Amino acid sequence: MSEDHKINEPNFEGEEMKMPTETAPLPAEVNKSILSGPIILLLFIILVVILGGLYYWYSIVKSIPIIQPTNNRPTAEQNNEPESTNAEAQTQALDVVSTSDELGAIEADVSSTNLDNLDAELNALDAELTGALDASNI
Repeated sequence: MSEDHKINEPNFEGEEMKMPTETAPLPAEVNKSILSGPIILLLFIILVVILGGLYYWYSIVKSIPIIQPTNNRPTAEQNNEPESTNAEAQTQALDVVSTSDELGAIEADVSSTNLDNLDAELNALDAELTGALDASNI
């Protein structure tokens, strides 16, 4: 089962070499400048659309007025409650301290500070907050 595989080489002795008479046509070269024109135009149109959109967005942002929040808290003149004058007087009394940093002056400032009403005021605040919480839970 041995098969001989011989390769026969062609013998061109005595034959004349001839140029082929028929030539295959070369593929037509695509002119790259013809294709780059529409691509550049398309990119330019996209750029103009993007810039137009940014300008439109900017004009909308600038046209919306910024609303400043109003202050709902009454001023001292608008607040006619008698407690506010008492509270102001007590606050001013607490602000009267000496500017000295000597130990005797500091002790005098601490002893002159009246904190007797502090517990009563904290209890009143606690009662108001508890009442407000109870009213909101109903």
